[in-house]
Parts: sequence; structure tokens; C-alpha cells
Amino acid sequence: MAMFYNNIGLIYREEKKYFEALDFYEKSLAIKKKYLPMDHPNLGTSYNNIGNVHYCLGHYDLVLDHYNRSLKIRLKSLPAQHPDIAMTYRNMGLVYEYKDDFEKSLILLW
Repeated sequence: MAMFYNNIGLIYREEKKYFEALDFYEKSLAIKKKYLPMDHPNLGTSYNNIGNVHYCLGHYDLVLDHYNRSLKIRLKSLPAQHPDIAMTYRNMGLVYEYKDDFEKSLILLW
């Protein structure tokens, strides 16, 4: 069911129906938190997806909160060179760039 909700969230995000996407991503996350270990990579993906929607809505502090949660999980559960870790750093760097915090952005993007 969690994957089903996640996929509906993806569709809503693609349709730019961001609040609907958030609703389904949150439902997916709730199920995953109930049944998966707290450091399972799928939780990292859920936090990343929720962060992506908040990015589209311009909620940059919430974006960083969710990306940080995603990063913590991914660093614990994935190999150091995993592309999802790199993607999370990139996403965070872009948020800091948008917020004109170029020092933090450069650290994450380089």
C-alpha cells in the first residue's frame, strides 16, 4: 500500500497538484514508518519526495528539514558512493543556492 500511495503522489506532483501529492506521500511515509526499520532506505526516499514537493511550493526550510532526514537515513543505510546520497547533497545544494547561501551551496555541490 505504501508504494501505491507513493506512486499516486508522484502522479500528482507531475500534474503540479502539490497538496494532493503531499497527502499521498505522507500516507506512504506513515505506513513505512510503521513497518520498516527507522534507517530503511525507503524512508529516505519518502523524505526526499516530500522535500521535493515542498521545493515546488517554495517552503525551503521544510525542504531542508526533509532532505536532512533523508540524508541521515541514506548515510546509515546505503554505501558511501550510492547515487541517492549524491542526489540528496545536490538537492540540498540547490536549495541553499536558491536561498542565496552560496557558501553552503558550494560545499554541497562541489
